[in-house]
Amino acid sequence: MKYFIHFFTLLLVLGLFCSESIFAQEETGVFNTTVQFKGNNSNNPDDVSGLPNVHQATAEEIQLRNEIKELRKQNDRSLHDRIMELENRLEALNPNSVSKPGEPYYGGVALADNEIYPNIPMNIGNVEIYNSGTKYVSSIATATEQIGATAGRIWVAFSIRTASDHDTLRVFYSDNNGVNWTSYVYGWLGGTDQINYDQMDMEIIENTTGEKYLWIGYGYRSDAGTGRWRTGVLVLQTPTFAYGFFALSWPGDDATKRYYRLRITSDNATYASDPWVYMVASFDSLNGAIHDNTQKTLRCTDPYTVTPTFEYKGDRFYWHTGTNYLEDLHSDIAYFQNSNDSLIVSYSNVPDSTGIFFAKGDIYNGPGTSIGAGGGVRGTEANDYKQFARISSNGNDNGSIICVFRQFTNNVWRVKHFRTINYGNFNTMVQSVLLGSPISHSYQPDIVGKRNKSIHYYTWRVDGNPDSIYYAGISSTGSFNPYVTLMNSQSIISGVVGPKPGFRYVDADSCFIAYVPTGPYDVWAAYGCSGPVSDVETNGTSLDNYSLSQNYPNPFNPSTKIKFELPATSNVSLKVFNILGELVSELVNETLETGTYEYQFNSKVLPSGVYFYKLEVQEVNGNTHFVDVKKMILMK
Repeated sequence: MKYFIHFFTLLLVLGLFCSESIFAQEETGVFNTTVQFKGNNSNNPDDVSGLPNVHQATAEEIQLRNEIKELRKQNDRSLHDRIMELENRLEALNPNSVSKPGEPYYGGVALADNEIYPNIPMNIGNVEIYNSGTKYVSSIATATEQIGATAGRIWVAFSIRTASDHDTLRVFYSDNNGVNWTSYVYGWLGGTDQINYDQMDMEIIENTTGEKYLWIGYGYRSDAGTGRWRTGVLVLQTPTFAYGFFALSWPGDDATKRYYRLRITSDNATYASDPWVYMVASFDSLNGAIHDNTQKTLRCTDPYTVTPTFEYKGDRFYWHTGTNYLEDLHSDIAYFQNSNDSLIVSYSNVPDSTGIFFAKGDIYNGPGTSIGAGGGVRGTEANDYKQFARISSNGNDNGSIICVFRQFTNNVWRVKHFRTINYGNFNTMVQSVLLGSPISHSYQPDIVGKRNKSIHYYTWRVDGNPDSIYYAGISSTGSFNPYVTLMNSQSIISGVVGPKPGFRYVDADSCFIAYVPTGPYDVWAAYGCSGPVSDVETNGTSLDNYSLSQNYPNPFNPSTKIKFELPATSNVSLKVFNILGELVSELVNETLETGTYEYQFNSKVLPSGVYFYKLEVQEVNGNTHFVDVKKMILMK
């Protein structure tokens, strides 16, 4: 039996969720960048000074790469030793790579007491996962399992700060889509090491045998947060419990080097039996009075272990600059497949922070190039500052790569995304309108892509009274599904530790975020949406569930389209109401067969304002009763 809700009660709830009249849309048309910056000089697009030399693969290397790729595609774990033999031969031919076992780190991890934390649902569905008391939550990350018997298990990891002492790590999981939470492990850093604020990322590597490996990466500092800047990784094995704690150390690492904002991706979507993990860190090297700012990468070719070997790429990946002051550079990395296995790295908050820089490289060399990636991309508002760029891929060959970031426009920080369906070539892209509030600042967004699908989810915080956490789903064709403007139950949200997007395994409802209230204290989860959410597949349709899409365009004048899907023959009613609950139009009142339907609503005789459209469905040969209501805005 599907749920049904009294219409006027739902109107009240929607008024809470959609308190701001901003609905996600993309700008019309395709945006083409007229120049492609080969380096970091925004005044001369052909300046390549300082860029690393991209290693040109020899015939022997190409042959080895092709043989490795063909073996990995067989999805047979018994071939791993042969793949590693070929990989070692290949690494010996690559002057830019240094392989060494993970440097053991002197922290510790122990299984928790497995206490189940009951939920106290409020509004959309919110539950406090952890109460820190008066301690700070310094970083948080989340990820969802996607294969095997535990597919749908949501993981949340976070660090707790104690003044002048080491941070502790907590990892929880939920097996009922974010409603209840179980404490899994308790860990601690060594000495007085502390994880930097909002510098944690997580990737789940899922073996076809049922064993899962949680890779939790972070940036940290020694001496109670005043010492060296380094990056580290905690690897957790489950359900067989084992762990490994590692400090990452690139060639030439010393006290003058600064590594931070570590991000992780993998090719697990393509290679289930033999995946590889890839990481990027922002990097600063003090050379006299000049800081060389860039990014460093590494990979692990056997993440199904708690004693990994890391292959460090010694050279910078792409962009760099020299300044006489410290930067806070935002890097991210994503894997995608386009006949060949590839990596794309984004880089934002550079001194010329009106642009977001993109570079591509294969999975072997390390150094990348802007050719075929976009170099410095600025979008429609070319002179507006841009920060916190995050990129997402579905890990497959659908070409969909999305970059979400925040942008300073008209004295307000807003959120925006660039979307490309041509494998990360941001010279040709579609971009969203400015999202968030036109009068209140938006804070750092983050994004996640669902593996081997065509859907991405992103979230961010908006100042307000109360504060609001926004959650959006965007398909590879630009369809927004869902777009929720108030996921949180706590009225003041941390601007230091941003909310992290995830997804649920619930029919027609994918919304999930992990977030931290002001302080930053405590860890909360928000789950569920204001209406059904379809998991948009590559072909843009999904008839597994009843669903009502957001009207498009929205706001609209004078007409808009309303789309819904029926998995079975049903009696269907589609009506439009004004803000007072008065019926203004009946678009459908008949029996319809299985399929996707789209109706046009014309508002020529209606005044500007807020309207609601209600879909009510009764399955003809079953008991399913489905009701959904969505809000739309007529703006004349």
